[in-house]
Amino acid sequence: MRRRFLWNFSLFQKILLIIIAVIIVFVLFASAIIITAKPEQVGKGLRKIDPSPVTVEKKGGSTTSVYTDLGQLRAITADNPVVVIIVTPYFSYPANDKAFFEEIAQKKLQLKSVILNYFSVHEKAELIKMGEDKVKKELIQKINDELVLGSITALYFEDYNFLN
Repeated sequence: MRRRFLWNFSLFQKILLIIIAVIIVFVLFASAIIITAKPEQVGKGLRKIDPSPVTVEKKGGSTTSVYTDLGQLRAITADNPVVVIIVTPYFSYPANDKAFFEEIAQKKLQLKSVILNYFSVHEKAELIKMGEDKVKKELIQKINDELVLGSITALYFEDYNFLN
């Protein structure tokens, strides 16, 4: 005679299997209710990713180029102990403005310094409270203060991550 699978378990093991099954069903049911009842809350705490440099350049057509040479920056915040933030900034500029591009290229180190200094005077909680959009607006202003031959209107972050 063959024994069935469930008959091989003791009473205690059967009870544990039932409890696990009930927990799994409860978690799935609760998740479904939360997702359907409040869909605007799903992913609320997640960062909305900026378009890639290629996408920004394509969107601007032949009149726009994207400056990505600032690379990935590791900034520290004003927290004690410090928190490291990884940012990879890039921005668009008029493709036909060679003088402006040359100014940006010459001031590359200054622009990196502006970004690093900005994060060094703010704490992590303050940056999170301000939100990424406000951080970008303030950085655009500070970057444009360094530029003479033109200005940028949009700043993007490929990376914007806090390391604890």
